[in-house]
Amino acid sequence: MPSRLFQAPPRDRSALRSALPLAVALVAPGAILLGAAHAGDLKAKVVGFEALRPQALASAVASNPHAFTWRLFDRLVPEKYTALSADPEKDVTVAIYGEGPHRFGLEARVRLAGGRATPATVVVPTGVPITFVNDDPFLHTLISGDLRRDLRPGETHKITPKGKGLLVFTDAQAPGVRAFVVIDDGVLMNVAPGRDGTVKVGDMPAGSYVLKAYFEGNAKAVSPTLELKQPAGLEVKEPLVVGTVPSASAGQK
Repeated sequence: MPSRLFQAPPRDRSALRSALPLAVALVAPGAILLGAAHAGDLKAKVVGFEALRPQALASAVASNPHAFTWRLFDRLVPEKYTALSADPEKDVTVAIYGEGPHRFGLEARVRLAGGRATPATVVVPTGVPITFVNDDPFLHTLISGDLRRDLRPGETHKITPKGKGLLVFTDAQAPGVRAFVVIDDGVLMNVAPGRDGTVKVGDMPAGSYVLKAYFEGNAKAVSPTLELKQPAGLEVKEPLVVGTVPSASAGQK
Protein backbone atom coordinates (compact mmCIF):
# COMPACT_ATOMS: atom_id res chain seq x y z
CA MET A 1 0.00 0.00 0.00
CA PRO A 2 2.69 2.60 0.86
CA SER A 3 4.52 1.95 -2.44
CA ARG A 4 1.51 3.31 -4.34
CA LEU A 5 2.24 6.74 -2.95
CA PHE A 6 5.22 6.94 -5.36
CA GLN A 7 3.35 5.70 -8.43
CA ALA A 8 1.58 8.09 -10.75
CA PRO A 9 -1.92 7.14 -11.89
CA PRO A 10 -2.08 5.64 -15.40
CA ARG A 11 -3.22 8.92 -16.98
CA ASP A 12 -0.41 10.82 -15.26
CA ARG A 13 2.19 8.38 -16.58
CA SER A 14 0.78 8.86 -20.04
CA ALA A 15 1.11 12.61 -19.67
CA LEU A 16 4.71 12.18 -18.57
CA ARG A 17 5.47 10.05 -21.64
CA SER A 18 3.99 12.66 -23.93
CA ALA A 19 5.95 15.42 -22.24
CA LEU A 20 9.28 13.53 -22.50
CA PRO A 21 10.04 14.41 -26.16
CA LEU A 22 9.40 18.08 -25.38
CA ALA A 23 11.77 17.94 -22.36
CA VAL A 24 14.50 16.33 -24.49
CA ALA A 25 14.03 18.97 -27.15
CA LEU A 26 14.44 21.71 -24.55
CA VAL A 27 17.53 20.15 -22.90
CA ALA A 28 19.35 19.10 -26.08
CA PRO A 29 20.28 22.59 -27.30
CA GLY A 30 21.83 23.37 -23.90
CA ALA A 31 23.85 20.19 -24.04
CA ILE A 32 25.17 21.14 -27.47
CA LEU A 33 26.16 24.57 -26.20
CA LEU A 34 28.01 23.05 -23.25
CA GLY A 35 30.01 20.86 -25.59
CA ALA A 36 30.84 23.82 -27.81
CA ALA A 37 32.14 25.81 -24.82
CA HIS A 38 35.26 23.64 -24.81
CA ALA A 39 36.11 24.35 -28.44
CA GLY A 40 39.30 26.30 -28.95
CA ASP A 41 41.20 24.83 -25.97
CA LEU A 42 44.94 25.47 -25.96
CA LYS A 43 47.00 22.74 -24.27
CA ALA A 44 50.73 22.56 -23.60
CA LYS A 45 53.21 21.20 -21.06
CA VAL A 46 56.22 22.56 -19.19
CA VAL A 47 59.02 20.13 -18.30
CA GLY A 48 62.36 20.39 -16.51
CA PHE A 49 61.16 22.66 -13.69
CA GLU A 50 62.59 20.19 -11.15
CA ALA A 51 66.06 21.45 -12.10
CA LEU A 52 65.24 25.10 -11.32
CA ARG A 53 66.23 26.46 -7.91
CA PRO A 54 64.46 29.69 -6.90
CA GLN A 55 66.66 32.46 -5.50
CA ALA A 56 64.05 33.02 -2.80
CA LEU A 57 64.59 29.53 -1.37
CA ALA A 58 68.35 29.84 -1.64
CA SER A 59 68.22 33.16 0.23
CA ALA A 60 65.96 31.74 2.92
CA VAL A 61 68.30 28.79 3.48
CA ALA A 62 71.34 31.06 3.53
CA SER A 63 69.76 33.26 6.21
CA ASN A 64 68.65 30.25 8.28
CA PRO A 65 70.60 27.10 7.35
CA HIS A 66 68.61 24.95 9.82
CA ALA A 67 65.21 25.84 8.35
CA PHE A 68 65.09 22.81 6.06
CA THR A 69 67.18 20.25 7.95
CA TRP A 70 64.11 18.47 9.29
CA ARG A 71 63.15 17.68 5.71
CA LEU A 72 66.62 16.64 4.62
CA PHE A 73 67.08 14.08 7.39
CA ASP A 74 63.57 12.71 7.68
CA ARG A 75 63.54 9.30 6.00
CA LEU A 76 59.76 9.43 5.69
CA VAL A 77 59.97 12.41 3.31
CA PRO A 78 60.60 11.31 -0.32
CA GLU A 79 63.79 12.70 -1.84
CA LYS A 80 61.93 14.64 -4.51
CA TYR A 81 60.28 16.74 -1.78
CA THR A 82 63.50 17.56 0.07
CA ALA A 83 65.19 19.17 -2.94
CA LEU A 84 64.94 22.96 -3.12
CA SER A 85 63.39 22.99 -6.58
CA ALA A 86 60.81 25.19 -8.29
CA ASP A 87 57.10 24.76 -7.74
CA PRO A 88 55.56 25.01 -11.24
CA GLU A 89 52.28 26.40 -9.86
CA LYS A 90 54.06 29.32 -8.16
CA ASP A 91 57.50 29.77 -9.71
CA VAL A 92 56.83 29.20 -13.42
CA THR A 93 54.64 31.50 -15.50
CA VAL A 94 53.55 30.79 -19.08
CA ALA A 95 52.89 34.04 -20.94
CA ILE A 96 50.69 33.80 -24.03
CA TYR A 97 51.47 36.28 -26.80
CA GLY A 98 49.20 37.14 -29.71
CA GLU A 99 46.99 39.71 -31.37
CA GLY A 100 44.00 41.37 -29.73
CA PRO A 101 43.11 42.73 -26.28
CA HIS A 102 44.77 41.31 -23.18
CA ARG A 103 42.87 39.36 -20.49
CA PHE A 104 44.33 40.94 -17.36
CA GLY A 105 41.24 43.03 -16.67
CA LEU A 106 41.96 46.03 -14.43
CA GLU A 107 45.20 44.70 -12.92
CA ALA A 108 47.52 41.76 -12.25
CA ARG A 109 47.96 40.65 -8.63
CA VAL A 110 50.93 39.34 -6.69
CA ARG A 111 50.06 37.73 -3.35
CA LEU A 112 52.49 37.90 -0.44
CA ALA A 113 51.68 34.87 1.71
CA GLY A 114 53.58 32.11 3.41
CA GLY A 115 56.70 34.25 3.30
CA ARG A 116 56.83 34.29 -0.52
CA ALA A 117 55.37 35.96 -3.61
CA THR A 118 52.80 34.17 -5.78
CA PRO A 119 53.09 34.17 -8.70
CA ALA A 120 56.83 34.78 -8.54
CA THR A 121 56.84 36.15 -12.11
CA VAL A 122 54.21 38.33 -13.77
CA VAL A 123 54.46 39.24 -17.47
CA VAL A 124 52.25 42.15 -18.52
CA PRO A 125 51.94 44.65 -21.38
CA THR A 126 52.64 48.33 -20.76
CA GLY A 127 49.88 50.07 -18.83
CA VAL A 128 48.62 47.11 -16.79
CA PRO A 129 48.93 47.89 -13.04
CA ILE A 130 50.44 45.39 -10.61
CA THR A 131 48.89 45.16 -7.14
CA PHE A 132 50.83 43.57 -4.27
CA VAL A 133 48.61 42.14 -1.53
CA ASN A 134 49.89 41.24 1.94
CA ASP A 135 47.98 38.14 2.99
CA ASP A 136 50.46 37.27 5.74
CA PRO A 137 49.79 38.04 9.42
CA PHE A 138 53.02 40.05 9.61
CA LEU A 139 54.64 43.10 8.02
CA HIS A 140 56.21 43.03 4.56
CA THR A 141 58.55 45.79 3.35
CA LEU A 142 58.56 45.85 -0.44
CA ILE A 143 61.81 47.09 -2.03
CA SER A 144 62.60 47.82 -5.69
CA GLY A 145 64.92 50.62 -6.82
CA ASP A 146 63.76 53.78 -5.07
CA LEU A 147 60.62 52.07 -3.77
CA ARG A 148 60.45 51.07 -0.12
CA ARG A 149 56.91 50.43 1.04
CA ASP A 150 55.66 48.85 4.28
CA LEU A 151 52.65 46.62 3.83
CA ARG A 152 50.83 45.65 6.99
CA PRO A 153 48.56 42.59 7.02
CA GLY A 154 45.72 43.15 4.59
CA GLU A 155 47.27 46.21 2.92
CA THR A 156 47.92 46.55 -0.81
CA HIS A 157 50.28 48.57 -2.98
CA LYS A 158 49.70 49.25 -6.68
CA ILE A 159 52.30 50.20 -9.27
CA THR A 160 51.93 50.92 -12.98
CA PRO A 161 55.18 50.11 -14.78
CA LYS A 162 56.23 52.37 -17.64
CA GLY A 163 58.26 51.09 -20.54
CA LYS A 164 59.49 47.58 -21.30
CA GLY A 165 61.90 45.78 -19.02
CA LEU A 166 62.26 43.79 -15.81
CA LEU A 167 61.51 44.93 -12.25
CA VAL A 168 62.66 42.88 -9.26
CA PHE A 169 60.99 43.21 -5.85
CA THR A 170 62.49 41.94 -2.60
CA ASP A 171 61.36 42.12 1.01
CA ALA A 172 63.35 43.56 3.92
CA GLN A 173 61.35 41.43 6.34
CA ALA A 174 61.27 38.08 4.49
CA PRO A 175 64.25 36.93 2.38
CA GLY A 176 62.02 34.30 0.78
CA VAL A 177 60.03 36.97 -1.07
CA ARG A 178 61.20 37.74 -4.59
CA ALA A 179 58.80 38.99 -7.26
CA PHE A 180 59.70 39.56 -10.90
CA VAL A 181 57.62 41.84 -13.12
CA VAL A 182 58.28 41.68 -16.86
CA ILE A 183 56.80 44.40 -19.08
CA ASP A 184 56.59 43.28 -22.70
CA ASP A 185 54.53 43.93 -25.83
CA GLY A 186 51.88 41.55 -27.10
CA VAL A 187 51.16 39.68 -23.85
CA LEU A 188 47.56 38.49 -23.70
CA MET A 189 47.52 36.56 -20.42
CA ASN A 190 49.53 34.59 -17.88
CA VAL A 191 48.90 30.95 -17.01
CA ALA A 192 50.32 28.96 -14.10
CA PRO A 193 51.12 25.34 -14.99
CA GLY A 194 49.63 22.58 -12.92
CA ARG A 195 51.71 20.60 -10.44
CA ASP A 196 52.67 18.20 -13.24
CA GLY A 197 53.49 21.05 -15.63
CA THR A 198 50.31 20.87 -17.72
CA VAL A 199 48.88 24.06 -19.19
CA LYS A 200 45.32 24.43 -20.43
CA VAL A 201 43.44 27.55 -21.51
CA GLY A 202 39.84 27.28 -22.64
CA ASP A 203 37.82 29.31 -25.12
CA MET A 204 40.78 30.69 -27.05
CA PRO A 205 39.76 32.44 -30.26
CA ALA A 206 41.28 31.25 -33.52
CA GLY A 207 44.58 32.95 -34.23
CA SER A 208 48.37 32.85 -33.99
CA TYR A 209 50.01 32.50 -30.58
CA VAL A 210 53.46 32.16 -29.03
CA LEU A 211 54.04 30.67 -25.57
CA LYS A 212 56.93 31.74 -23.36
CA ALA A 213 57.72 29.96 -20.10
CA TYR A 214 59.26 32.34 -17.54
CA PHE A 215 61.24 31.64 -14.40
CA GLU A 216 62.43 34.50 -12.20
CA GLY A 217 61.82 37.07 -14.92
CA ASN A 218 63.64 35.19 -17.68
CA ALA A 219 62.10 33.38 -20.65
CA LYS A 220 63.44 29.83 -20.31
CA ALA A 221 61.52 28.36 -23.24
CA VAL A 222 59.72 29.81 -26.28
CA SER A 223 57.36 27.93 -28.57
CA PRO A 224 57.22 28.42 -32.34
CA THR A 225 54.26 30.37 -33.69
CA LEU A 226 51.16 28.27 -33.10
CA GLU A 227 48.03 28.35 -35.24
CA LEU A 228 44.87 27.64 -33.30
CA LYS A 229 41.77 26.84 -35.29
CA GLN A 230 38.30 26.43 -33.85
CA PRO A 231 36.56 24.22 -32.97
CA ALA A 232 39.42 21.70 -32.89
CA GLY A 233 41.64 23.74 -30.56
CA LEU A 234 45.35 23.01 -30.32
CA GLU A 235 47.56 20.69 -28.28
CA VAL A 236 51.23 21.64 -28.48
CA LYS A 237 53.19 18.45 -29.12
CA GLU A 238 56.65 19.72 -28.15
CA PRO A 239 56.94 20.59 -24.42
CA LEU A 240 58.39 23.84 -23.13
CA VAL A 241 61.72 22.74 -21.65
CA VAL A 242 62.75 25.11 -18.84
CA GLY A 243 65.48 23.00 -17.27
CA THR A 244 67.25 19.66 -17.35
CA VAL A 245 64.68 16.91 -17.72
CA PRO A 246 65.31 14.05 -15.26
CA SER A 247 65.90 10.69 -16.88
CA ALA A 248 63.50 7.81 -16.36
CA SER A 249 66.18 5.80 -14.50
CA ALA A 250 66.85 8.69 -12.12
CA GLY A 251 63.15 8.97 -11.34
CA GLN A 252 63.05 5.30 -10.31
CA LYS A 253 65.77 5.67 -7.65
